[in-house]
Amino acid sequence: MEKLHFQDDDELIGFEKLIISQPDDYEGRVVCTLVRMKSSQRKKMAVLHVHGFNDYFFHEETARQFFLHHIDFYAVDVRKSGRSILPHQKMNTMRDVQEQFDDIKKCLEIIRQLHHGPVILFGHSLGGLLAALFAEKYKNTDLFDAVFLNSPFFEQNKDVLTRKLLIPAVASLGKKRSQLLVPGGFSRFYGPSLHVYDHGLWHYNLSWKPHVAALVNAGWVRAVYQAQKKLQSGIAINVPVLLAYPKESYAGFRWNKKFMSADAVVNVKHIEKYATSINASMEILVIRDAVHDLFLSAPEIRGKVINEIIQWIDRIFPEKRNQGDK
Repeated sequence: MEKLHFQDDDELIGFEKLIISQPDDYEGRVVCTLVRMKSSQRKKMAVLHVHGFNDYFFHEETARQFFLHHIDFYAVDVRKSGRSILPHQKMNTMRDVQEQFDDIKKCLEIIRQLHHGPVILFGHSLGGLLAALFAEKYKNTDLFDAVFLNSPFFEQNKDVLTRKLLIPAVASLGKKRSQLLVPGGFSRFYGPSLHVYDHGLWHYNLSWKPHVAALVNAGWVRAVYQAQKKLQSGIAINVPVLLAYPKESYAGFRWNKKFMSADAVVNVKHIEKYATSINASMEILVIRDAVHDLFLSAPEIRGKVINEIIQWIDRIFPEKRNQGDK
């Protein structure tokens, strides 16, 4: 078994992190970071959470809730995000989704070393898109046993002209001019709806999850565009899937409390539409009054989300969750 050297996490008290060196890429040195709660006894079952764009893992409450349900909650800050950003790197840079697949794969391999029960791959937003595609690509492996998709980024939340003409043009440009910076982003009110310094409930690092994301490059646009087109054309996943997302989206040019009870990042109609592109034993959960990241919704909403996930886990893995700790 590979020797693992977890160290205290600088962001979350009671958590530890494993810095994983990956092969160098076009920017130089690369790492990803695996985070988990400290515990003298590991659970048999585990999940791996993959965050979205302009994001990182800070979901302490979520991890503790799953731990109380006898599930170890791991999270990866993928390369060039959160704990894994290095001084020479541009935040969020990506030219091919395989880059992040490599981080997910390495983390799942480590979790498999440590846990002999079911392992569930969680993906949120861009991480949800990647988790779905990863699950198809690696479906003939034993890396994971189920997939949970939290408001996955199946389509750009833009007008038809932008989606059909502008984004494909930028994606084409990204083949040769991958570093070209282009405008993008999401509602400027999403971050303030979450962060405790504004209207929200959550403390997190605004350097790693800023309210306004840095400009992306054309290579990132190309990678995401190709990934979305692949999913939209149809994929097959041979493990159980739970797809969950808010009941409605909300967009506005002024602050409104509705940002705190709807999806301000993706168009949920796109999720509903492209869910049919996934050939799997899939359950769909639509949550009223939830925000884009379901785990960051109001207390009663996120409590419902976790309960629904636990019930799903118990349906697909009867009696596995409560078999005891290692």
